[in-house]
Amino acid sequence: MWPLGREVLSAKPLTVAVVGVGGTGSEVVSNLIHLHLGMQALGHGGLHVVAFDPDVVTQANIVRQRYTPADIGRSKSETLINRCNFAYALGWQAVPERFDSGYARRGWDVVISCVDTRKARKQIHGYAHSGFGPFKFWMDCGNDRTTGQVILGTPRGKKQPLKNGLPCATDIHPELMDTTRRDDTSPSCSAIEALKRQDLMVNKMVATLAVDLLWRLFRDRQIESHGRYFDLERGTTAALPIPVRIRKGDGNAAAGVDEIAARRRKKTSGKATRRVA
Repeated sequence: MWPLGREVLSAKPLTVAVVGVGGTGSEVVSNLIHLHLGMQALGHGGLHVVAFDPDVVTQANIVRQRYTPADIGRSKSETLINRCNFAYALGWQAVPERFDSGYARRGWDVVISCVDTRKARKQIHGYAHSGFGPFKFWMDCGNDRTTGQVILGTPRGKKQPLKNGLPCATDIHPELMDTTRRDDTSPSCSAIEALKRQDLMVNKMVATLAVDLLWRLFRDRQIESHGRYFDLERGTTAALPIPVRIRKGDGNAAAGVDEIAARRRKKTSGKATRRVA
């Protein structure tokens, strides 16, 4: 088990940045409403969510993103957050811009990245692991056509690794931010093309596993695993266990990465995937 510090939950809402509100990100924001209400029911302050995305809704987005034909041409972040605020009387915020270093320095409790390029993920990795250490938690979400993963980590400064912290997605899978590999970022011109690239329910699955992991952490104040892998085509899911050194309280995130890497060499079921959109 990995315990949650007592200081994390209080009557004050946790600040959550959702970076990218396309296929996965829009589902994540929708699921965060239920996490917010569930936390409040347990006597906590809930969540204050800020959604970042510079893009507008297109026709191809409608089939598997949380938007309607009436939203075409409108800002994704503003459309989604306005809808959530109106339906549930929330005060969440939309930022129709990229999540840059200025926004990263605001000291987030949780950052949930739903980005579709290695370059964007590498930038977030840099923000998370820089000296100013602005995030308590970083959850990265990724998927390909029918597979995906979510990994929850505790970012650390470069000079002072966090003792008993959880390794982040890019610590375990550095290929997720390898900019020498090519990303498929060409726009989908039709719903059929979009579905060929990513299956209908893959984004919803990523978002469900991501928010469920946060729910278990905040509800139970501890977790046995800090990641999930899945393959919809094969109908399989697998958990990413807390590294033994960290679980026993005698290691740090860097040591945990070595342990996970050794375990992954013996198993091929935990293949990381990179895209969300």
